[in-house]
This record gives sequence, C-alpha cells and structure tokens, in this order.
Amino acid sequence: MLDRKLREDGDPVHVIATLTRWNNSLREVALPEPLGKANIRAFIADWKPVIVVWMRGNLDPAILREARAAGLRMFLVDATIAGLDLTTRNWMPGVLRTVLSRFDAVLTLDQTTADRLIRAGARADVVQVTGSMEDCAPPLPCDENQRQALSAAIMTRPVWLAAGADLDECVDLCTAHVMASRRAHRLLLIIVPRVASDGIEFAARMRAAGLHVALRSHDPAPTDPMQAYVVDTAEDLGLWYRISPITYLGGTLHGAPCRDAYEAAALGSVVVYGARVTPYEKHAARLHAAGASCLIRSADDLGHCVEKLLAPDKAAQLAHAAWDVTSRGADVTNRIAGMIQRRLAELGF
Repeated sequence: MLDRKLREDGDPVHVIATLTRWNNSLREVALPEPLGKANIRAFIADWKPVIVVWMRGNLDPAILREARAAGLRMFLVDATIAGLDLTTRNWMPGVLRTVLSRFDAVLTLDQTTADRLIRAGARADVVQVTGSMEDCAPPLPCDENQRQALSAAIMTRPVWLAAGADLDECVDLCTAHVMASRRAHRLLLIIVPRVASDGIEFAARMRAAGLHVALRSHDPAPTDPMQAYVVDTAEDLGLWYRISPITYLGGTLHGAPCRDAYEAAALGSVVVYGARVTPYEKHAARLHAAGASCLIRSADDLGHCVEKLLAPDKAAQLAHAAWDVTSRGADVTNRIAGMIQRRLAELGF
C-alpha cells in the first residue's frame, strides 16, 4: 500500500519489504540469518537504504542499532502494545528505551500505546496517534455516462446489490428480496455474479422462483416491472457500487470467494456480509467495530437487514461511518508517504 502511494505521488521510490526472524509462519526472509552484526551491516551495504519504516512491533535492537549507526532515518508505524510485548519480554532492562529513542517518528494506533511508548523511552516530540495505516486501493472506476443513464432509468426506485454473488446463493437472494419488498414494493435487486457466465443460470433460477428478471446483455437498463437485474457483462463493479446504496458481499454466507468490503464502503454503499470474509477479515472487522456495516449470521437475516437499511436515514448513518473508516486509513498512509517524501527531499533524493 505504501509502495503504491509513493509511486502515485512522486518519483519512483524503491521499497525493500523485509521480514524479521519472529515471523515464524513465513519461511522466506530478505534479512540474513542469523541476524548478527556482520550480516546486518552487509545487508545495509548491499541494498543501501536511506529510510527504515518499521511496522507494528517485533522490534530488533541489533537491526535498529546498525541502521542508526549507518545514518538511516527510522519511522515506527502502526505501533501497538501487543507487538512490543511480544518481542521485549525477555530483553535486558533499558534496551527498549534505547531502541525507541532511535526513531525519528513513532505513529501509534491509539493513545494508550502512545503513552506506553513514551514511558518506555520514545521521545514525546516524535510520537503521534494516527490510527492504522490501511491498504486502501484507489476507488474502482466507472463509466460516468453509463452511471447517469442507469440512474435516470432507475429514478427513485430503492436498490440493493449482490456483488460477486455465487449461484449457491440464488435461493437466499430471492427469499431476501421478497422479504425486503414488503417494505418497498418497487425494490430492485441488482446481481453481479462472481462468474459472469453464470448470469443466464441466475436469471433462470430467479424466474423459476417467480421474480421478473432481466439480463444486462439483453436489456441496457432495468425497466419498472423488473424485480431483479442480472449483470452478465464484464463491466467493473465500481459502476454498481455507485448505483446501489446497499451492497451484500456475495459468498460471505457460504464461504465462496468474496469481494473486499472496503470497495463498496469507499463508494458510499452500505455493506452487508456474512461471517466468511476471507481474506478481508481485517477490513470487515474495522467496519463492524465502527458500526459502519451489517454482519449477518444466516441467510434468514439478509432480508431483514436489507429491509432495515431501506430507511434512508439508517443507510446514510452507516455510509457516513464507513466513509470515515476507509478515509481515515488512507489518510494515515498519505501522512506516512508524505513524511518519507520530505525526508528523501532533505537527503537530496
């Protein structure tokens, strides 16, 4: 994420991502083993870094000592107490104070961590509470002409979206739509299948369930009688997130591959999802903790949740909270990228 931001904002910056010996679950490491003084010095001499950005905890006093001796600028970001506790419990007294004092900037997740780090030896003038740096990809694009045409066709109809839907969810989606339609009889369900070629089968199953369905490949826009509109074309999801104020993440009830919740949330669509959100658990958890999404436990909950979110004030409340979560993480990334770029400029790069 940081690498991408640096490339976007200025001249190319070469980033070396390394792992320390504490990452036992990951076998390949860029740092030499064992991490003795000679190996660390050789690594620095070979790669010639000018800035060290240390993520979270897992601090290594030997690496940091040699980095400082080589004149490298050092930032600690996403700092957490848990990470520090993991790697310092067996250190000699005073080592943590020495290590922390070497950082030019310390960015923490919360005030509790900031206070703890200052007491442990970090300089108060370099500690900042920023929250977490997030991997917030640029918003998915869309064709603005198509968005305007679809918005004009849908007009004031309430809409919800099933993004990356799996065929196994077809019955659940039909049941949820019928249930939510009790609140809004003109409710429109837009389905973007995980596999575009499944669109025809989606439409056939939904018609068999009694719904009036159209395919995007046959109809350029939904018309008023349609209850469900299946997108069987290759358009980007950015278009449909912008159209729909509510998005169910397909696959999250049954464990099929799903989309990242941040994709929809960053474009103002309230996200509804089941418990199976691999590999995007962190993003889903952050949205849920902020009251910015709807976690459902079963297919029966889906219709009730959509029905509840059809109240404009409720959807707006969650959408605003979701925007705050996604933009905050991007702001932290932007801040760190700015710090790096300023340091590089000071060093003549």
